Amino acid sequence: MMKRISISIAAFAAGCSPSGTAPSNDPPTWGVPISGGNLLISSDGTHAFVADPDRDRLVDVDLTSANAVEIPLDAGDEPGRLVQDAAGRVHVALRRGGALVTVQNDQIVARRAVCAEPRGVAYEAATDLVHVACSTGELVSLPAAGGDATRNVFIDRDLRDVIVRAGTLYVTRFRAAELIQLDANGAIVTRVTPPTEQRFDFNDEGGGGISDGSDGGGDGGIPAIPAVAWRTIAMPDGSILMSHQRQLQTILSTVVHGGYGNGCGGPVEPDLTFIDGSNTMSPMLPIDGDALPVDVAVNTAGTELAVVYAAGQVTQRITLDELTPDTGAPSSTICPDSTGDSGGGGGIDTPVVEGGLGTLMSDLLGAPTSVAFTPSDQVVIYYPELPGLAIHGVDGTTQIITLPGDIGYDAGRALFHQQTPSGLACASCHPEAKDDGLVWDFDTEGVRRTQNLSGQILARAPYHWVGDEPNLPTLMDDVFGNRMGGAPPSNSEHESLGPWLDRVPAPAPLADVDPAAAARGQTLFQSADVGCTTCHAGALMSTKAIVDVGTGGAFKVPSLLGVNGRAPYMHTGCAATLLDRFTPACGGGDTHGHTSQLTADQLNDLVAYLETL
Repeated sequence: MMKRISISIAAFAAGCSPSGTAPSNDPPTWGVPISGGNLLISSDGTHAFVADPDRDRLVDVDLTSANAVEIPLDAGDEPGRLVQDAAGRVHVALRRGGALVTVQNDQIVARRAVCAEPRGVAYEAATDLVHVACSTGELVSLPAAGGDATRNVFIDRDLRDVIVRAGTLYVTRFRAAELIQLDANGAIVTRVTPPTEQRFDFNDEGGGGISDGSDGGGDGGIPAIPAVAWRTIAMPDGSILMSHQRQLQTILSTVVHGGYGNGCGGPVEPDLTFIDGSNTMSPMLPIDGDALPVDVAVNTAGTELAVVYAAGQVTQRITLDELTPDTGAPSSTICPDSTGDSGGGGGIDTPVVEGGLGTLMSDLLGAPTSVAFTPSDQVVIYYPELPGLAIHGVDGTTQIITLPGDIGYDAGRALFHQQTPSGLACASCHPEAKDDGLVWDFDTEGVRRTQNLSGQILARAPYHWVGDEPNLPTLMDDVFGNRMGGAPPSNSEHESLGPWLDRVPAPAPLADVDPAAAARGQTLFQSADVGCTTCHAGALMSTKAIVDVGTGGAFKVPSLLGVNGRAPYMHTGCAATLLDRFTPACGGGDTHGHTSQLTADQLNDLVAYLETL
């Protein structure tokens, strides 16, 4: 059964062509960027609820009979996180639908608008409230039984998960890997992030970094900073667990094949961090070298974890006592084997691999995106391409439940989430086809901030900060095939990535902007004296010209669509906020628009307008 399914997906992936080329000049576009956390096991352990963002539906699976009921949603809703309340209702955050859907007895009983970009969702039994965290910064609280929101408070941009712990609410920020504790009124009490740890530099053949500490990592190591909190959950013992990435602060080669890792480790690694009741952070040493740790689950007893690595196409099951605390001493990165996987030596080529730590499970069904435990310690893994569930029992058996619907596949989407021997996927630095908000140091270009891919990518050529990549196929060959050390992209991948990415919208505007301030800012933006529209005009808010605005060279004019959601700003990331961009030291002064004559209030108005784009 598993072998037959694997062959079917492989044939579909090749476009039914031995050469792997696209079957037509208009290849199909399927699916959305992987986000993880789309699986829920009912409180009694009898049902699995799958939020299927690729097919805009919810699926209720009876784990005993394997019967599945499909609950259709509106086209483009993109369901994400889901939670069950005390009455058995299932609440689903619609990432693009801007709403919370409530399902009972396989029927939609409520659809309530919450914000432009709902992300995290949690149920608080003490208040019978469902809390929704929004990428646009709002935390919205709604009665589980139905009705209007009882609270809507702005926290900060880029919210991700909501966690209820001992009557206290916490939210995370996605790219910053930040945990925010809130008081009863929704005000911020504390902000914490996992500590920076030390790693050996994979660029240093001696394995020790720079011994005098001038590389920033101290004697024998380089810093690895926290980033991209894919999934954060509550643990049974009252602690919180964050599955996130780290960025190694090393110089990346752009001219050597595999220069973003050179086949041994890489600049991005997965990590787990535990946060106790006093918000003390306890990071673990990386337990696997695979990319995109998009989901994590814990069993009822709190003794085992399961972590999904979407790019490596594996799920790792591990006991907590196998984890090793990160003491801050430099630790080596993990060298992938010849398959591009790095776990127990088999990875994607072996259905179940006994690794050095725990068990690596791969079901040959494409990329897993979500995982959950049943009360009896079965591990349930969701594979969207099949679509189906793989249920791994404690006795080593595996059951595959095929869900309704056709196999889904898009060559561009698959390439974007594919792991290379450098331990990277495109989504490692461009999570959810956007950006990680990080600044990188390249051997030839110097310091560069990750560019955002969302928002009409096909209309934005040429690419990169200086416009040196004329089209997406050229960029794919350079970055994926050369710098990341991946296989040269196929014709089908060349043709498919652009149309797939082009469907990813730019970050939504902020909702709490003062309309009067934004109107005044728009007048300033469009005035000839300030001169913003000289370069930022048209549907993209960009002429795409290559110009020198006094920031250290000639760069392509970026689109301003969704600019509020992609801090920091400028090619070096020197501006932490939009307002910081107008400082002469970072923004170029009056060479970059004539703004020195503006008052502080006028600059705030200008920023308010930019936040609406």
